[in-house]
Amino acid sequence: MVRQNRFLVSAVLCFGAFCLTRLASTFVGAPLTSRPQSVVLNARGGGEYDISDADIQNFYNSLLTGAGGDPPKGTVLSELIVKFFHGDFTPQGFKRYSGLWKGPPPGNIGKKDIAVGVAKLKEQMANPMFVTKAGVGYGVDEMQKVEDDGKGWVWLAAEMSPGGLAVELFKSVPYGKRAILVAKQSNVDELFQKVNWDTALANIEVTFGGPQVKQR
Repeated sequence: MVRQNRFLVSAVLCFGAFCLTRLASTFVGAPLTSRPQSVVLNARGGGEYDISDADIQNFYNSLLTGAGGDPPKGTVLSELIVKFFHGDFTPQGFKRYSGLWKGPPPGNIGKKDIAVGVAKLKEQMANPMFVTKAGVGYGVDEMQKVEDDGKGWVWLAAEMSPGGLAVELFKSVPYGKRAILVAKQSNVDELFQKVNWDTALANIEVTFGGPQVKQR
């Protein structure tokens, strides 16, 4: 009889513990590992390199702090503009100017050469013949990138190539590139009337929307 009572008590205690466990799981919730995968993935997201519309506007505003005109002679920026815009844009591609630079001294890139390069840059930013796909985010697959993100901005950005720094035009955020200039495609003149070339030159050293990488 005593043995039966002990068995009955043990059974009651086990049943009670089971009920308490079920009750606790109802109020506390399932363990994290059993929750839907989307919840766990969302918790890991951070958007570390996301570029917002406000970020773009601030970047643009930082460029409108100068006196405009052309970039100074002898800078990396002026030489890049001459190298990649002084020439003819044709359906077959860009044909770089192959004549003698005006200098002084003749044969070297001078103010007249820079003025031609900047004029061509302005033309192309207002109506680009060649646009590189970008946008969406940092490190996305090439198939996800877009030619135009519809925001109305046009970018000049640089990237290291086998031949050194090269610049391209973008109509979507150039994630992971060195964004140098950005302008409203509908009003490119606004940028060049107020551009701060020191700020633009400094931008060459900064990766936009991606990890900072020294590529010299």
